[in-house]
Amino acid sequence: MAPTDKKDYYGMLGVKKSASSEDIRKAFRKLARKYHPDVNPNDKKAEEKFKEISEANDVLSDPKKRKIYDQVGFYSDNIDAATAEAYARGGGQPGAGGFGGGAPGFGGQGQGVPFDFSNFDFSQAHGAGGHGGGFRDIFGSMFGGGGGFGAQTGPEPGGDIEYQVSVDFWQSIKGAEMKLNIQRPDEHGRMKNEPITFRIKPGTRDGQRIRLAAKGNAGLRGGPAGDLYLIIKLEPHPVFRREGDDIYVTVPIMPWEAALGAKVEVPTIDGRAHLRIPAGTQTGQKLRMREKGVKSATREGASGDQIVELKIVVPTVPNVESKEQWHKLEKLHEGEDPRSALLRNAER
Repeated sequence: MAPTDKKDYYGMLGVKKSASSEDIRKAFRKLARKYHPDVNPNDKKAEEKFKEISEANDVLSDPKKRKIYDQVGFYSDNIDAATAEAYARGGGQPGAGGFGGGAPGFGGQGQGVPFDFSNFDFSQAHGAGGHGGGFRDIFGSMFGGGGGFGAQTGPEPGGDIEYQVSVDFWQSIKGAEMKLNIQRPDEHGRMKNEPITFRIKPGTRDGQRIRLAAKGNAGLRGGPAGDLYLIIKLEPHPVFRREGDDIYVTVPIMPWEAALGAKVEVPTIDGRAHLRIPAGTQTGQKLRMREKGVKSATREGASGDQIVELKIVVPTVPNVESKEQWHKLEKLHEGEDPRSALLRNAER
């Protein structure tokens, strides 16, 4: 990367130059979740943005690389011991006559990458009285402590990845083995696809995080990979609604079943079951079916309940005979007004 290709890594991650390592890590993770290719399939702009923030994170999360970037305004893997040594001797490229006499590049044999020293403080080149360590001390501080050059840092673990996974309602209830293709950068920033197989336990909940060790981003310089966290997103079911380990279902009943009481058949996640409706049931009333919910993934041997909400359905009047029967029922309950309490309370 040449100085003309300078990139604002701090700006890419949306952090200040004084940001801590933790601030950088959090900023990268937030942006990675937003621009990851798996979240934005076939989106070239998102993919390019993901590569940019990965590059920025690679440099700023490495203390040695970040130090070089902060001092010279860019970072390149071509900055090695030979390069630094050439400048420590006061030359441009190895064998050149000095800063002004050599070609603008360095590193020799066409591999050089020019430095931009426009913002560099050269006052450190001379100690008190003009007898300091010179450029060797400057570059020794820049590239590694104690005057050594090009020192490699040790292994560094890779970052964690969070990935949202859509799970079918029945898969969450019964458990399932699932397969997923994860696209992520390797230690050189190249994107690669990797098939992942994982298992979700029976009773897995919406929003639950599943950790897959060493399935995150690759480590640097032989460091261990980070972890992959799968965030479960349950797909809705047309009949059942789940809240925690409880299952909710709305069951329609006829007016005479509500008035007289009845034993009706209702659906559960384990098949059909019978439920007794008490006489005088009102629409919206809820009945609890103990341990007819989801087997808990966190409490061994425990299960949730099924909550049945009853909804009274008024039948159609298909013929004259049916209409007459409804009129007879009306006369039997003449004088009853279900709205009387409502009207009285509204006038207070």
